[in-house]
Amino acid sequence: MKIGILGGTGRMGRGLAKAWAKHGHEIFIGSRDPEKAKQVAEQIAQETGGKLYGVDLITAAREGEVVVLSLPYTACADQLKRLSSELMGKIIVDITNPFGAVLEKQTSGVEENAKALGVPARWVAAFKTNWWTTLDKPVNKDGIVRDCFYCGDDREAKEIVAQLIREVGFRPVDCGPLKAARTLDLMVPLMIELDRKLGANASLSWKLLD
Repeated sequence: MKIGILGGTGRMGRGLAKAWAKHGHEIFIGSRDPEKAKQVAEQIAQETGGKLYGVDLITAAREGEVVVLSLPYTACADQLKRLSSELMGKIIVDITNPFGAVLEKQTSGVEENAKALGVPARWVAAFKTNWWTTLDKPVNKDGIVRDCFYCGDDREAKEIVAQLIREVGFRPVDCGPLKAARTLDLMVPLMIELDRKLGANASLSWKLLD
């Protein structure tokens, strides 16, 4: 599968690119700084032996069958408007966090990004409650597989994203329709606060137990 990562030079983008490259996906690391993207792609390719390309945002959006939105939330609206023709109809995995930039419980970052795009797309929110440090440590020190909560309105798109979550090594947990991201967004500040209080150094994960 061809995967475009918008903001692929960031910590989350790099971690996901590395994990998926190991599974044979063709990765297009998109950045506002294409030269930096090329350097990151070359580094990950050396580590994994995978196929990675450092490109600009337009190319990553155009080439990706699945496109991961990993830009800073405040930059998303403008970039999505620019990329609307490339992203129309595609599966978009939104991993961004608004950190209070949207009305609590009334909307979510992914819903606002969908409005900003302005054309139909198959949105799935995922990886919002996962630290970048855990992407290469999907099993914690006690041998427990970490969870990745995701949500969306398109069943087929969610199944594809669930498989990508498994390839990272996490257990996918389907949280329902896209509006469930309103809850996921609010879990992030709490996770950050707990991590700070416990001195966990960005190693905490939410876990659903039965």
